Amino acid sequence: MSKSQLHAFIDRARNDKQFRSGLSSLNPKQIIDFAAENGFQFSDEIKGRFINRWKGVYFCPQAIEVGILCPGLVPDGYKNLLHYSQSTCSSSNLKEEEHDFRAGGIY
Repeated sequence: MSKSQLHAFIDRARNDKQFRSGLSSLNPKQIIDFAAENGFQFSDEIKGRFINRWKGVYFCPQAIEVGILCPGLVPDGYKNLLHYSQSTCSSSNLKEEEHDFRAGGIY
């Protein structure tokens, strides 16, 4: 259920300017609280992804988009959450994931 909640959260942030605006300056904990206040029930795993800024998550197709929708998650000096994740783990798939995301034209 929580992954469906994450997808619903992303969809709302994509389509609702006011909701997205509310996310623009929030830190990870504030984003979780904001999501809960707006009816999203994230599992501990998803909450952990937000709190840890996707650290060590070497496969998550939503990582870059979540970073775009929630810019407060992207640590200073990193271009996106996948770039940050790459710095915290090693996987030959990471560069490919980022390329696949960009090829989808989601920027």
